[in-house]
Amino acid sequence: MTNWFVLPGMGASSSMYNSLKQELNFDVHFLNWPKYKNEVSYKDIAGRIITENNICDADVIGGSSLGGMIALEISTIVNTKAVILMGSAIRWNEINKLLSMLSPLSPVTPISLIQALSGKNEHIVSQMFADSDPDFIRAMCKYISSWPGYRGAIDKVYRIHGQKDHIITCPKSDCEVVKDAGHLLAITHARECATFIEKVGSHLTHFCTGGIGSDLNY
Repeated sequence: MTNWFVLPGMGASSSMYNSLKQELNFDVHFLNWPKYKNEVSYKDIAGRIITENNICDADVIGGSSLGGMIALEISTIVNTKAVILMGSAIRWNEINKLLSMLSPLSPVTPISLIQALSGKNEHIVSQMFADSDPDFIRAMCKYISSWPGYRGAIDKVYRIHGQKDHIITCPKSDCEVVKDAGHLLAITHARECATFIEKVGSHLTHFCTGGIGSDLNY
C-alpha cells in the first residue's frame, strides 16, 4: 500500500495545506515538523520523520520549500516511490543568495528578519511562524549552505513551481510552472497544486516510475 506524506515549509505547520486538502480526491498525510532535538543536519531531521511516521519505500513524500528539501533527504534514505516538490529546491544554489549568505549567521539573525526574507507575509503563515520553535528555524537556516543537495534518482522527482518565486528560483525545465504564483503556491494556488498531485498519482498508477524527464506534459 502506498501512503502519501507532505511536509510544510519552514516555520509553517500542516494547516498551511487546509485549502489543498479540500481540493484532493484521495488521502494525504499532511505532517507537522517534529519537536526539535538538536539535530545537526537535514538528514538527521529526515531520519526522525521516517521513524515517527513509518515511511517506507512504497510511499510518496513531498513538501513545500524546506519541506521539499527534507522530503528529498527522506527519499535518499528509504528510496520512496516518488518525491513531489511544491516551490522547493533540489540543490542549495537554487535558493535566494541572500538567504544562503545569512545561513552561517542564523544563530544571531533575528527571526523577524528570516521571516521577511522567506516571504512569509501571508496572514496564515505569519501566525504559524509566530507559533513555531525559533531554535528549529535558526538551525534549518544554518544548514542551508551545508546541504549537499539531492543525490538520488532524479527521474522520480516531480516539481511544480511559481514563476514569480523570489526565494527559490523557478526551474527553466522539467517542472510545471504556475505563471502568477510566488513562493507560497500551495496556499495561493491550492487547486493547481492538487491537480498536479493527482496527475502524479495517476502517472504512478499507470507507469510506476517517472518524474523529471518523464512525460507529464510539463
